[in-house]
Amino acid sequence: MTFPVSKFIDIVQDKSGGNQKLPHELFLAKGDYPVVDQGKKFIAGYINDKDYLVKSTDLPVVIFGDHTKAIKFIDFPFAMGADGVKVLKPKAECDTKYLYHYLRYAKIPDAGYSRHYKFLKELEIPLPSLSEQRRIASILDKADELRQKRQQAIEKLDQLLQATFIDMFGDPITNPKNWETASIDKICSNIVDCVNKTAPIVEYETHYKMIRTTNVRNYKVDLSLVRYVEKETFDKWNRRLTPQRGDVILTREAPVGEVGILESDDSVFLGQRLMLYRVNLEFTTPEYLLYFLMSDSFKIQYEQMSSGSTVKHLSVPQCSKWNILVPPIELQLKFSQFYKMIHSNSKLMHISFDKADTLFKSLQNQAFSGNL
Repeated sequence: MTFPVSKFIDIVQDKSGGNQKLPHELFLAKGDYPVVDQGKKFIAGYINDKDYLVKSTDLPVVIFGDHTKAIKFIDFPFAMGADGVKVLKPKAECDTKYLYHYLRYAKIPDAGYSRHYKFLKELEIPLPSLSEQRRIASILDKADELRQKRQQAIEKLDQLLQATFIDMFGDPITNPKNWETASIDKICSNIVDCVNKTAPIVEYETHYKMIRTTNVRNYKVDLSLVRYVEKETFDKWNRRLTPQRGDVILTREAPVGEVGILESDDSVFLGQRLMLYRVNLEFTTPEYLLYFLMSDSFKIQYEQMSSGSTVKHLSVPQCSKWNILVPPIELQLKFSQFYKMIHSNSKLMHISFDKADTLFKSLQNQAFSGNL
């Protein structure tokens, strides 16, 4: 079935004007009314002054981040964040939730931190009957809810690991259990920085993969998107040490302070702005070091040491002298066992999430091509 098509500018109204925009410095951690801006968080903060609320007669609405391309469905009283927030209200012939789902599906070009609303105004939206729009929106709501529940389960496991770390070892900032401290170079058998130049990559797959700062995120070294080199380059870049499973990788710049454990036996080497820590198992475990380096205590250290007026970075000597709390190795090993159990469950949940995500995207394609 082919749906009739309408231009975005003919069926969607920009209701941003006439509403007060709330500067970020006025956001509260708690309050009577939520503030919605163009950031990733669904709720950016709170306000107590109802004079800032968007006109309730316009609800529900779709929020579009002019700079970020964030898209949110809002059906409750809220205040607008100050910059780049577009409040969109479809006309009577278009259901608001349907518009929300279509905008999430639409391929909106990425113009960096430039304005993106101009691209929305060029869209042509398939527009079946209102009853069909609501049916489609309901199906996509259910599929999206399933996907979100899988994601929330993964996040809860991550939170459980963080809470267990604090429960077992105490807050690293205050060190309430009075653990001994040591410089990181005293508890690692090897600390290696990257070669200080860009490796010559090839445009085809080989067995030899480069780890970049973008691969180190959320306690992991993700090798799903990498660049490749020839063996000669691989050997040259690994002349001091070849990364192996269990090594802890830290980013020195762009951004500072992301940490992950290498959990692969692939042939890899360090790209620029990375540090590798291979622990001495007499003193510490990779899992304990990982969670310590992601703790607030460590963040305080690197924020005090990082330099650069625009792009923050850490020097190689600094990255060899962090102060680390060193609890008894027996206790660290218990945490590592717990980490491995949780991580095994997390892998299964990631597989489940990927399936739910694939289903959702398939339903999107079917819905907006008239085949659902």
